[in-house]
Amino acid sequence: MRNIILNEIRSYLRSGSNLFFTIFFPCACVFFLGTFLESVEVSDEVVGELSVVYCTDGGDAASAAAFEEFINALGSSGTLTAKKINGESIDGFDRDTFSAAVELSGLDIRIYGGNDKIKNRTLKAIFDSYSQTAAAYASAASVNPAGLTEVRDLDGSYAARKDLGTNRSMMDYYAVTMAVMILFMGSCIGGAGCYTEEHELSTIARLDASPVSRTAVFLGKIAGSLPMVLIQTASVMLASTLLFGAHYCRTFSGNFLLAALFISASLAALSVGVLLSLVFPRIPSNLVIMPVLWGAMFLSGTFAMDIYVRGLTECMPMYIIQRAAFDLTVFGRPEKAVRAIAVSLLVFAVMFFFGLIKTNARRKNF
Repeated sequence: MRNIILNEIRSYLRSGSNLFFTIFFPCACVFFLGTFLESVEVSDEVVGELSVVYCTDGGDAASAAAFEEFINALGSSGTLTAKKINGESIDGFDRDTFSAAVELSGLDIRIYGGNDKIKNRTLKAIFDSYSQTAAAYASAASVNPAGLTEVRDLDGSYAARKDLGTNRSMMDYYAVTMAVMILFMGSCIGGAGCYTEEHELSTIARLDASPVSRTAVFLGKIAGSLPMVLIQTASVMLASTLLFGAHYCRTFSGNFLLAALFISASLAALSVGVLLSLVFPRIPSNLVIMPVLWGAMFLSGTFAMDIYVRGLTECMPMYIIQRAAFDLTVFGRPEKAVRAIAVSLLVFAVMFFFGLIKTNARRKNF
C-alpha cells in the first residue's frame, strides 16, 4: 500500500496540469477577479452622508417631542443632518439636497425616499427601529403607566459597536469562493481520475494481479490524494493573504476552523469522485463532472455574488460551504462552519464505505 500512496503523490506532483489547476489557477482567479471586479461590484455598500427633511405637524405633542428628541440625538451623534419644516408639503422635497423626507402622523412615520436606494434602505431601518421602540413604550404605558418611571435611560452605554476588523472587499470575497471552487474541482475530478486513469493506461489489470488486496489499493489511492487536498487549500489561503492582502478570520482559531472546513469539504468531494470512478470507470471525468461542477458553482454565486436562484441556489453544496465560510470570516460565528464540517465528514464516511464495497465487488481485469 505504501507504494500505491507514493505513486499517487508522485503522479500529482509530476503532472503540470494538476499543479496548474490546483495551485496557480485559483490563485490567479483570486487576483484577477478580486482586482478587476472591485470597481464593478462591491461587497459592502457605503451609505455615505444622510440628510433628511422632517415634519411633526401630524403628531400629538408627546409624540412630536419624542420624535424631535430622537432626530436631535441622531444629529448630535453625526448619523445624519436634519431640517425641520412646518406647514409645508413634504412629499415634494428637494431630492437633490436631501436623502429622504420623514413625516410624523400620529404614532406612524412616513418616509418619502430620495434618489439613492442604499440611503433609502438605511433610513427606513433607522426609523422602523424608532417606530418599534415607540410602539413598545406606548403599549407599556397603556398597561402600566407607572412602570415607565422605572425604565432606564438608554444613554448609549448599553450598546457596543462590533468591530469586524475590515470592510469586506471583492478580494476577500473571491479568496473564499476560489478556495471553494478548487476544493470541489480539484478534489472531485482528482478523485474521479483515480481508477479512470488506471483503465485508460491499461494498468488496472496489473493492480488486480498484484498481491495487494483491493481494500489496500483503495485506501492507498485515498491516502495518496490527501497531499493534493492540503496543498490546494494552503496555496489559495496563503497566496490570498500574503500576496493579495485578502482577509479571512482575525484569530488563529478562526482560520484553523476555516481551513478545517475547506479540508473536510475537499475530503467529501474526493470521496464522491473516487466512488464515481468505480461506478463509471471508463467515462472521462472531465467531460462529465466538470460541466456539472461549473453549473453548480455558477448557481452558487462562486463567480458572481449577485447570482441567486431561489429554491435552487441554497441547495448547492458550494453555496452552503461559502455561507458557512462567510459567517465565520465576517461575523466570527462558527456554528455553520462546525455543522458543515460534520456533514462533510459524514458524506466522506458514507462514500468511503460504499467505495470499499464497490472496489471489492469489481470484476477482475485479467
